[in-house]
Amino acid sequence: MNFLPVQLSGSGDDAVLTAPGFTVPLPPAFREAVGASTGTSFILGVRPEHIDVADTGGLVPSAQAKADVVEYLGNEELLHIMVAGVDIVAVVSSDRNVRPGDVVTLHLPLDKIHLFDATSEMSLLRSRMPAAS
Repeated sequence: MNFLPVQLSGSGDDAVLTAPGFTVPLPPAFREAVGASTGTSFILGVRPEHIDVADTGGLVPSAQAKADVVEYLGNEELLHIMVAGVDIVAVVSSDRNVRPGDVVTLHLPLDKIHLFDATSEMSLLRSRMPAAS
């Protein structure tokens, strides 16, 4: 899993998690767990297979960064990308054709993000959404 130190800014629908050059809206499922903690530090976690570099139509948060290393694995590419001074690994389809040095736009689906307390490193639990009837 990739781990990125972030800080919470704002509250409610305007709450965002920020790192240098990177901003992600706070997923609604975590609003109860973080409370009104503007300025508090957290650790954002995302698995390599949940990051994409394809155009998603603006439905998920994104950040631009340069691909430092690309490992070609046949039907997949393993990308090493620096984001806010942290090496982020993404596993994407080989049809993305990313080359070392390419500037790519990372897309993170909000429902795949994990959030951890920066001090205790304990996972913050998502609020349970009621099942559709």
